Amino acid sequence: MNMLQNQSELEEISRRLDREEGYRVLRAVPKRFSHMPEDGVPPDGRCIAILDTETSGLNVHEDKLIELAIMLVWVDDDGEVSGHMGPVSWLQDPGIELEPEITLITGLANHHLAHKQIDDAAALGFLDRADLLVAQNAKFDLAWIEQRYPKLKGKAWACSCSEIDWLKLGYEGRSQQHLLAQHGWFTNAHRAEADVWSLFWLLQQRQRGPGDSPVQSHLQRLLQAAETPTVLVEALRAPYSAKDKLKARGYRWDAGRRIWCKEMAEEKLAVERSWFRTEGLPLFGAKTMTATERHR
Repeated sequence: MNMLQNQSELEEISRRLDREEGYRVLRAVPKRFSHMPEDGVPPDGRCIAILDTETSGLNVHEDKLIELAIMLVWVDDDGEVSGHMGPVSWLQDPGIELEPEITLITGLANHHLAHKQIDDAAALGFLDRADLLVAQNAKFDLAWIEQRYPKLKGKAWACSCSEIDWLKLGYEGRSQQHLLAQHGWFTNAHRAEADVWSLFWLLQQRQRGPGDSPVQSHLQRLLQAAETPTVLVEALRAPYSAKDKLKARGYRWDAGRRIWCKEMAEEKLAVERSWFRTEGLPLFGAKTMTATERHR
């Protein structure tokens, strides 16, 4: 039996299992491939950089970047992918011994990183070329990218974890591996390059949205969310006694500015003002947020 026959038979078995109530089949995310015009000229339209970082710890001021992966994706006016290349990845010797926990999380050990260095000119070129930077945890990756490449401060970002309403789409949890599994896919790799490719694959999945919403890819939903201004509501002068009410309503504590805040659609502001009055809270402050300000 040749490989094609074997794969065909396995796929038929998988389809049969998928039809059975007691089974659910997961398929491996395909091996990465590029899709570009034959002449090598990038397609017209917006360019998006999907990226992922691996680090020696969580503190951007004390820890080190140890891996960076970037993939470029071009989309047309409707958000449909017209071309993509990569991902490309680089390792960076942090000059320190990695903690064992970091090796378990990233799959990177000290010997993998020895004498390695990120090609900063190439990486900055990719990121600067893009109109929008996308990550599964944009707030985390943004801090590391802007620390290494200050030129990119103020760049537009989108977060596939927080800016897609996965719950309304019928998915529990927001981790990338979990979302892939709920879409019928899996990957065993945990390196930055594999994470970037599997995120691209996840964002390419299509489904109908809530109610009468059209069938779209998750990437299209993410682009629409990134382009839509929101409002950051800040509970100015809110008393300490109101913290539980604010937390229950979805507000988060910004330790740096020492204030409770929540991002929301502009059309919800009237309802929020009414709630503040009902709870006897001082009137909140509100400022418009766009993709260049969000996640910072």
